[in-house]
Amino acid sequence: KLLPIDPWQELKAISMLSWCSSGIHPYLARINSPSKVCDLPDTGKSVRKMAVGPLFENYEIADDMLAGREYFFDHFTAADVHFFWCFRRGLQFEHDLSKFSNCSAHFERVKSRPSVQKLLAYEKSVQTEFAKVA
Repeated sequence: KLLPIDPWQELKAISMLSWCSSGIHPYLARINSPSKVCDLPDTGKSVRKMAVGPLFENYEIADDMLAGREYFFDHFTAADVHFFWCFRRGLQFEHDLSKFSNCSAHFERVKSRPSVQKLLAYEKSVQTEFAKVA
């Protein structure tokens, strides 16, 4: 059940996966590594600033899509997982995402799923091991 059963909804879910990959992720990458976008001196702050606007526009679209819904489709799908990662990454950059209340509620719902809790615990253990080696 990683995709909706209805063929039209399945296509929409695949489209959402592509949107997360090509419409949201590039802005997250620019915020994370501005020097990969522009290697001129002292441009990092500007690259980050220019990426935040479009990132927030995408979060606003998702926020509207999630209005009155638990998930993007009738049940939890891969699109929810991918967007969870995209929103989590935005939170890790310490942006104020409080105005995206539907996205925040979706994030908390997905985060509370047992499979996601298991993944986050594993991630933490790997980070702990890396910290020991470093």
